[in-house]
Amino acid sequence: MDIDKLDPEKSFSLLQRVKQIGSKYKGEIGLSLLVLYVFLLGLGTVGEVWSIEWILDLPIFRPPGKY
Repeated sequence: MDIDKLDPEKSFSLLQRVKQIGSKYKGEIGLSLLVLYVFLLGLGTVGEVWSIEWILDLPIFRPPGKY
């Protein structure tokens, strides 16, 4: 009896497919990450400068160990 195992050819083709998609949309992915970074940077700056507590209480802006 053969035990069903993950076919290495299928996992290889999946990896190749992810690499192809990544190389095809590299510019769009990079630009999206840059826009997200600038948005979060601006949001955090606004929260710090004007002491807006609901922004500072968001999980991404909380210091480690708070709550």
